[in-house]
Amino acid sequence: MTTVSDEDPTVRSVSLALQRLTLGWDRHREAVADELGVGTTEIVALGFLYLDGPHTPTDIGNLQNLTSGSVTALLDRLEAAAFVARSHNPDDRRSVLATVTPAGRHAMQWYYERLDKIVGDALERVPDIAIGDVITLANLGGELLSEHAREAKQSRP
Repeated sequence: MTTVSDEDPTVRSVSLALQRLTLGWDRHREAVADELGVGTTEIVALGFLYLDGPHTPTDIGNLQNLTSGSVTALLDRLEAAAFVARSHNPDDRRSVLATVTPAGRHAMQWYYERLDKIVGDALERVPDIAIGDVITLANLGGELLSEHAREAKQSRP
């Protein structure tokens, strides 16, 4: 079994490769957002709602580290694009739920189909890769990055 350390050039190579992946992902999201006539922040929120179902503005703000005013403006833009609808929250009458509309579902299906094609093309070029290991690395890396970001934010005065 290979030992991994911060000083190992392999770790740096993996870090840089993942950074390139993230930058490519961001560029792809920007292109899709442009085609759909919304911003990248809206695409992230729409993807969250599409994958996880209806959520409150507070949930969306926590996910994206946005203020309540920013979330309201974001939902206004998604509603104007007909991708999201707001309704009363049956669990809290003071709150609303944001839900993906049929147009929003269609937009996200289109987004993920394009993304799946790109990822599939990349996987075909590396036929011997252990896909389970890639999934594990991506999930764990995402969790650790998010955890680090939360801790850094909480430690600020």
